[in-house]
Amino acid sequence: MRKKIVIIDDEETIRLSLKEALMDLGYEAETAGDSWEGLKRIALFKPQAVFLDMRLPDGNGLQLIQRIKEMDKDLEVVLMTAYGDIKTAVTAIKNGAFDYINKPFELDEVQIILTRIFDKLKLQKKIYLLEKEKLSNDETIIGSHSSMKDVFSKVAILSENEDVTVLIRGETGTGKEVVASAIHHNSPRKEASMLKINCGAIPTQLMESELFGYEKSAFTGATARKKGLLEIADGGTVFLDEIGELSMDMQTKLLRFLEERKFKRVGGLEDIEVNIRVIAATNKDLEEAIEKKEFREDLYYRLNVVPMDLPPLRQRGEDILLLAQHYLAQYNQKFNKKIMDFTEEAKEKLLKYHWKGNIRELKNVLERTIILNDDSYIRLEHLPIEIVGSEEKTVATNIQPMIKIGEDIPKDFSLENYLQEIEKSYIQTALRLCKGNHSKAAYILGISRFALKRKQEKYTKS
Repeated sequence: MRKKIVIIDDEETIRLSLKEALMDLGYEAETAGDSWEGLKRIALFKPQAVFLDMRLPDGNGLQLIQRIKEMDKDLEVVLMTAYGDIKTAVTAIKNGAFDYINKPFELDEVQIILTRIFDKLKLQKKIYLLEKEKLSNDETIIGSHSSMKDVFSKVAILSENEDVTVLIRGETGTGKEVVASAIHHNSPRKEASMLKINCGAIPTQLMESELFGYEKSAFTGATARKKGLLEIADGGTVFLDEIGELSMDMQTKLLRFLEERKFKRVGGLEDIEVNIRVIAATNKDLEEAIEKKEFREDLYYRLNVVPMDLPPLRQRGEDILLLAQHYLAQYNQKFNKKIMDFTEEAKEKLLKYHWKGNIRELKNVLERTIILNDDSYIRLEHLPIEIVGSEEKTVATNIQPMIKIGEDIPKDFSLENYLQEIEKSYIQTALRLCKGNHSKAAYILGISRFALKRKQEKYTKS
């Protein structure tokens, strides 16, 4: 991160000597001799800190603090004066100053104050990004299936190359965000934060100001300058999820940023340069979107420097059980359970289920199952109806009726009695398959649980 300081003081000797000293310490610095020039420098230079003289030819330093804070509330101000007293210091802090320093001062004092300022800014940025990021403790890539070998290989390569743009493709719930996190947390950028932006969750009309920020008075309601998410993430990684949901206008702006690594705030004139890595993800077929004129082809090739395709869970074989064991251990600890394992029948069902929602669906199913289960094992009857019934529904529909009609209808044939016998046979078979679980049996039969109970009572009485 570039560390920039503006010095506002009417004494040229102090301005120049402090500027040279700060530049020797590795800071970028600019100076101004009065309030008007100082505000201009702040607007153009965009510093993180200002050293402000108490008395200026065209105004008072205490009053100028408020105007500076209106321009950028995150900008830290250090008041400098030769007329120091406790009352002035208290007033300066109340007006928004970070600290107060008396002239003449030692360079060590300045360095200590600046260290505190940038430590504070770094902490604020980290807290903000962590709130945005909401990292979960289970962000681990788990898998041994052959389809995952390419994924592991690319994660390792991309972790070493911190500036390469990545496009991760896969169905919803396949773990695109987890892979993006793995790339970031194993890269040289791991000390910085990873900012995750869901392009489908932010309204189109707000996306530009969210990504790039805006200047004061850029539009109605813009009462102060606001930094965009890309600026806040400087030095780290930005994960653009659901990239295919961006409007064509935002795609154009994003393409320009990816090519130049610069952007303008909404209502701003100056370019802001940042050093971030971009990882994008989509569950859309972007090639098809390009043909439909819904996605820019040049942006696609700019993002698709190193493509990664994540396989759906249903194609990963035994990885389903590996993930199930992982979540079992995790939720055992979270919910204070002591479930040892899955029964063989339960494992078989987990392996045969289609998992349209992929890993996310598996995780949600197991969380619900473990919360509701106090047994030592997860058995077939503990699994949701949709998993148990996915195969049994087909089995049940293939059951042959007990009564078969020959070429001729029997003389004493009763259609009502015949249908009742078939219905009774199906109900008995469904209940046997589901080991007496009425909810699952009703699902298999395609009727409500109440209807099943009513029919079962009717046949019990008859």
